[in-house]
Amino acid sequence: MIKKIAQICGWLGLGMILAGLIVYSLTAVMAWTVYLPLILGCALLLASITLQFREIRAGLTTRSARFGSNALLMVLILLGILIVTNIFAARFSWRLDTTAARQFSLAEQTRNILKSLDKDVKITGFFKSGDEAFTKELLTEYAHYSDRLRFEFSDPDKKPGLAKKYQVKSYGTLIVEAEGKQERIEKSEEQLLTNAIIKVTREGKKKLYFTTGHGEKDPDSDGADGLATARKALIEENFDIAKLLLARESAIPADCSMLAVAGPRTELFASEKSLIMEFLQKGGKLLILLDPASPDSWSELLGEWGFKVGRDIVVDASGFGQLFGTGPTMPIVSQYEEHAITRDFNLMTFFPEARSISRGENPPAGLEFREIGRSTPRSWAETSPISGQAEITFDEGKDLRGPVTLFAGAEMPVTAAAGEKAGKTRLLVFGDSDFATNSYFDTQGNGNLFQNGVSWLAEEEDLISVRARSPEDRRIAITQTQSRALLYLGIIVLPLAIFIAGIAVYRNRK
Repeated sequence: MIKKIAQICGWLGLGMILAGLIVYSLTAVMAWTVYLPLILGCALLLASITLQFREIRAGLTTRSARFGSNALLMVLILLGILIVTNIFAARFSWRLDTTAARQFSLAEQTRNILKSLDKDVKITGFFKSGDEAFTKELLTEYAHYSDRLRFEFSDPDKKPGLAKKYQVKSYGTLIVEAEGKQERIEKSEEQLLTNAIIKVTREGKKKLYFTTGHGEKDPDSDGADGLATARKALIEENFDIAKLLLARESAIPADCSMLAVAGPRTELFASEKSLIMEFLQKGGKLLILLDPASPDSWSELLGEWGFKVGRDIVVDASGFGQLFGTGPTMPIVSQYEEHAITRDFNLMTFFPEARSISRGENPPAGLEFREIGRSTPRSWAETSPISGQAEITFDEGKDLRGPVTLFAGAEMPVTAAAGEKAGKTRLLVFGDSDFATNSYFDTQGNGNLFQNGVSWLAEEEDLISVRARSPEDRRIAITQTQSRALLYLGIIVLPLAIFIAGIAVYRNRK
């Protein structure tokens, strides 16, 4: 009778403990509905062991019990190893992205921004319950690189007050906040999220003026020759973009952090040159994109700042230009000199109809000149007109043998007046302006190079890196017939083949 009661207590105890664990797994709250069955279950188990203590002690001394205890010990050791492994995995996470496009790895720029965060950033995601899995995975990866970033999710239907506070009108909205600043994005994309973090953590905006009046490329134009794509990319990185007609100005605006000249086609006026020279002498930043047809007055301006702009057009005989249907006048750059702009930069860049850039003979004292990007060894700077030539050939003693420098930068410290902060004059010169236009901005590394150059001029070095790209569409397009064939192969042929093989093996053994 006692033995039967002990068995009943044991089974009831196990059932009560199991019930308590199930309730906790459903509610995730340690309430009385969890404590009560657990306590009762443990009490019933203890009573069962007490009532059967003699039988249990006698059973433990048998040979089978010793083998069983050894097996139990091995199981406990294995469980201990698994528990310790999980603890280390939770504390020191390690992830491996095996996709060809590295689509589950954060871009270098994102990692740099997160590692350098000096402000607490909060991200609130508004998703319908169950739809936040992808975004949660992305934000978990973000939080892995910075302890100053935290995130949470909210269902607008369950918390309408919070959704109203942030004026959320659609599912999938993310609110990024830092020290009173707030940015809203509607898609869970890395580039949008990183740009939002940049905007809420940066103090103020730096203003970039594009010059007009000399046939320069238009930052507002969506045409093939416009710079709207580049303009949008800069705005997303918290730059303020405006136009400036130098001819009617008496001075460069005081809020000008950087001046950009993109593909001028007419001569530079003397008054405009004076404005630019004064701007640079005070520590200004200048970005110039010249074309082979750009007037000499712009080259003369750069000559006073240590640059020599060739009267030529760079020819690349490597054949890469044929991939884009342009021929040899589109040189490719795949090797870069050591410079902040091209640090860890491993993307090719293309320059349609470019001219050479090199060091001038009499640079200003204290100027540090750096050649950054060069064409392939199978290139040269052609000094003769190309139009009308049946075949473009290198002329020894006349043309400049490659590799040819296509863009270069210069930097010079500026002595500050009393009470003012010392600064640096920075210039970045490209022998081509087309590489940054809408037609070529997204070609290989062109856009990244342009943005890196602007970031270097603006002294925002932590923004210099390769930016996030959209994941590649790697789906396979098949016809309806091929789809049906795959269906028959997976549903009928393979299972039937396994079944027949099984029968054959059985008959052979029989």
